[in-house]
Amino acid sequence: MAQISTLQKYTLIAMVAFAGIFVFWMVGSGTSPKSPVTKSLMNAKKICVACRRYAFDHDGTFPPSLDALIPTYLPDRSVLASPLMPSEPVGYTYTPPSKNIGAVNAIVIEDKFAPLQHLRIVSYLDGSARVLNIP
Repeated sequence: MAQISTLQKYTLIAMVAFAGIFVFWMVGSGTSPKSPVTKSLMNAKKICVACRRYAFDHDGTFPPSLDALIPTYLPDRSVLASPLMPSEPVGYTYTPPSKNIGAVNAIVIEDKFAPLQHLRIVSYLDGSARVLNIP
């Protein structure tokens, strides 16, 4: 089992803190933290964090596919299914960035089924995630 570096520990702590703040914000705004959109956003974030952890362990190279994350970085395939279309085994589009990419605003993970609800659910290389409204 690979050892977690100090940078990885701080990254994970920051991600957990962000997730906590996000849930409190969602509850305060009246949006259910259990809604399919919120679950999809959290899944996208988890997948992106797993990709980043993979890259830390592989000299900056991101996984060739989401399957490479299981079981070391994601416990099972369930997080790969979008809550917006749970019958599909993989509900996210993965765009691996090139090694040591500098564009932190590059989209790494996107829910394939969010456009059906006029949304984009994305997770960026920097680990942030957003729900964007589209016309």
